[in-house]
Amino acid sequence: MSRFGSPAIPESMRAVGPIRLVPPPPQFVRRRLSRESAQGLEILGHAIEYLADEYAVDPANKGPLGNADPRIAAIQTLKSLNRAVYFSGAEMQPVWQRFRHWFLAHAMGTHVEIHTALPGKKVTK
Repeated sequence: MSRFGSPAIPESMRAVGPIRLVPPPPQFVRRRLSRESAQGLEILGHAIEYLADEYAVDPANKGPLGNADPRIAAIQTLKSLNRAVYFSGAEMQPVWQRFRHWFLAHAMGTHVEIHTALPGKKVTK
């Protein structure tokens, strides 16, 4: 507690500037993607990188607002497609949570099988 009797503000919520607070860092989420989705992400990533490099190296004057350039519109379109493909994958529960759930189930005497099925595989319990 501070000397004024109020609880201290955690380091992750310290004020940045006069108004807003810093949010806590986002959690890492893994996603299960099909082989086609993973290849699509790779191809989209290469296309985005190619267009961005081409735009950056171009010696022509880009003006104060480069958003009018069709290459920027193409990059933004590819990035939105990249996000759509990525978010189409199913979220995976972190390994430590799966292990914790399995361990607690066995410690309590209730045997609960948790299987993460692969596409096309049949799950038996």
